[in-house]
Amino acid sequence: MIKQSVLTLGNFDGVHLGHRKLISYLVGIAQNENLQSVAISYTDHPAFTLQTKPKLQVLCSASRKKRELHSLGVEQVELLRFTPELANTSAESFLREYLIPVWHPKVIVMGYDSHFGHQRCGDYDFLLEHSVELGYRVEYVEPLMHEAKVISSSYIRELLCAGRIGAANELLVKPYCLEGEIGHGIGKGTSFGFPTANLNLSNPHQLIPKTGIYFSRAVLESGRFFGLTNIGSSPTVKQTGIIEIETYILDFSASLYGQSMEVELLEYLREEKMFGSIDMLISAMQQDLKKAEALTKVYLQ
Repeated sequence: MIKQSVLTLGNFDGVHLGHRKLISYLVGIAQNENLQSVAISYTDHPAFTLQTKPKLQVLCSASRKKRELHSLGVEQVELLRFTPELANTSAESFLREYLIPVWHPKVIVMGYDSHFGHQRCGDYDFLLEHSVELGYRVEYVEPLMHEAKVISSSYIRELLCAGRIGAANELLVKPYCLEGEIGHGIGKGTSFGFPTANLNLSNPHQLIPKTGIYFSRAVLESGRFFGLTNIGSSPTVKQTGIIEIETYILDFSASLYGQSMEVELLEYLREEKMFGSIDMLISAMQQDLKKAEALTKVYLQ
């Protein structure tokens, strides 16, 4: 006999506090009613299929999202490819031809912005309308609020773009993390005594927060190391105008080219600026380093 499930659907970008409230409710039902817990999401945000020139930027990779949902107790995490065909599938077809026969839901849990199907017609009211006929019940989870705003992925994107990394990290329940591979820069940092690891993002759709200097933590194969991350165009020494992600790792000297790296942004220290001379830039970097060293002691307590 196929085990019945309690399921939910959503983008779950960032797996923030609001998502976690919903997932906790889902997992609780699964445990109390001996059901399989299921979260259905997507390998990439639907905006990249629905919009010709999407401006949206994501908070995390599909693999990170899946790991986070599993870590919260969800047994089955299904990531669907949001194809044009799926975008044009009606909510009723999706419900009758996929959700019911594949997952056998006894309970479907919906959040405040949960939708599925063509033109997002599959909402709480739609599911309620078909619940008796198809043999499931619908549960609704109220959203969480922060500073009079609903906690959502969109709101967290706003915080990151404003440089409010502390507030964003609080809502994400973890540091915002940029993921990628270390590539070659122009090597100017080395000549200043600040060699940096240049991060090439794995996902070109990932949101790059406000430019500036961050106290950060680099996660490498060899361990986790505190550092300073510059997000910006380094206008004092470069004229390209291209935004780059460069991390100076404290007390680290090994070559890292080609390695995978995650950069966790912990604190926003200051805005990037154009200095009148290289000496002024080096002096500012030394001040940044002192702040980083002080923060390292705090984080290690």
